[in-house]
Amino acid sequence: MAANNAPAEFRRIRLVLGRSPHFNKAPAKHLDRLARLGRIEHYKDGELIHAAWQPMDKAWLVLTGGLRVALLGEDGSATPIAVIGEGSYYSAGSLVKGEVVESEAHAIGRTQAAVFDMSRVDREFAGDKWVEQEKLRLVFRRLMAATEYYRDAVGMPLPQRMARRLLGQALAAGRGAGVELPVSQADLAEMLGASRTKVNAELRRLEESGAVRLGYRKIVVRDMTRLCAAAGTGVMPL
Repeated sequence: MAANNAPAEFRRIRLVLGRSPHFNKAPAKHLDRLARLGRIEHYKDGELIHAAWQPMDKAWLVLTGGLRVALLGEDGSATPIAVIGEGSYYSAGSLVKGEVVESEAHAIGRTQAAVFDMSRVDREFAGDKWVEQEKLRLVFRRLMAATEYYRDAVGMPLPQRMARRLLGQALAAGRGAGVELPVSQADLAEMLGASRTKVNAELRRLEESGAVRLGYRKIVVRDMTRLCAAAGTGVMPL
């Protein structure tokens, strides 16, 4: 049986779990047990984390940096559908046994993630009905987030859609202003189905409002209240 992680790793993972809205409603004792099962791995920019159509038996919790999640087309082309950062996770296929996903994930910049062997997680929480229900909730919330993106795409103007995307990423960190969103303007434009020129213009307006600060391959949240005002209500953490 694999040993639990070192105390320093445990504290780092436990801190992010406790902040993340995806996990912070869990009882403290559950988060403690879960944090002990993770191991911290470091990835280089562009490194493949998980290949499409492969069985997924792990889950990744982003500690720093980010993951670019993309769907592969029949011709092998990759279309980015999400960029996730601190406090978010990549694991949809591992929450349902035997399923594979057509998405792939690559690291954005220098990325640090807590990696969980889902077989160990299942053994640790075997018979715990609360945990089984929580796994279903995670799948449900991902489905609802996808539904929300579809609604935004067909019913909202570009400035608001963009603000909602950024806010969804920021909320996952669970710590307000100062959150760095590891998303490039090119990826943001592709995810929103808009030209880079239009997205860049709207980002500049959002920066001028004081909500964000633009950087190289990242966007820093300066004022969560202003970003929320631009996004509107009902945004789910990504």
